[in-house]
Amino acid sequence: MTLGNLLKKASKYLAERNVEDPSLEAGLLLSWLIKKDISYIYANPEIVLDDENEKKYFSIVERRGRHEPYAYITGKCGFLDYTFYVDPNVLIPRGDTELLAQSALFALGQNPEFFTQEMFRLKNKSSYRVLDIGTGSGCLAVSIAKGLDSVFVDAVDISENAMNIALKNAKRYGVEDRITFINADFLDKSIALSGNYDLIVSNPPYIPLNEMPYLMESVRNYEPAVALAAGIDGLIFYHEIAERAPTLLSQSGIVLVECGYNQGHKVSEIFSDRGFSTLLLKDLAGINRVVASTKK
Repeated sequence: MTLGNLLKKASKYLAERNVEDPSLEAGLLLSWLIKKDISYIYANPEIVLDDENEKKYFSIVERRGRHEPYAYITGKCGFLDYTFYVDPNVLIPRGDTELLAQSALFALGQNPEFFTQEMFRLKNKSSYRVLDIGTGSGCLAVSIAKGLDSVFVDAVDISENAMNIALKNAKRYGVEDRITFINADFLDKSIALSGNYDLIVSNPPYIPLNEMPYLMESVRNYEPAVALAAGIDGLIFYHEIAERAPTLLSQSGIVLVECGYNQGHKVSEIFSDRGFSTLLLKDLAGINRVVASTKK
């Protein structure tokens, strides 16, 4: 079958299964499979794909038709200027979380492109210590370590499988010697963390349990629930981070947390009630997406 006919058949199949933008998805999957730019496919619709790759193509199209995320099918996801390995053991990095990474880099003295919001900044030091709570794929830990050679990160996650993915990503970008991976549940107060961190960052689970059944099928059925659900109100991790931050932070340390679309003010109050000064940072949609806190 020609590339053009493959795209037509796959687009129709994905459309019937309510996959958003089926023509684009069909093209991206074919581009990934045959390792050709998508423009090459559109410019050469008459090229015939061999039987083996045709079967492989329809196999991954069927997976996408079941709403398996594109990132899990291809095993990779873009984040900032990097590409991260992902699989169903880790949450797929989102564009919203790039704001969290940019905020962290700004706090550490960098000037990320397009970052223009009011934010706290750490004093200039020869080196910085960062704690990443719920590291998942390691996208935050790796991006921060890659952005600044003087950063040393402790990355915590409850999932050993997630740790393996994060370590793989750290090795990919040559920062594994500056990231210490800690397989532990942050909600367990007995876990030993060294403290004196200049920066704490976290994109924690924040979905209330009663909202889990209403998530998109691609999220609900494929992404790890342990990285999504967070108690009755979705705020359990923010309470724990706010409670423990005073003993984990250095004198002028900063906490940065991502939160849900309607949680910004609640999360800000959790930290302000613990004696922190707070700022709300908005994502590209104007939603309060990141809460920044520092000791008064």
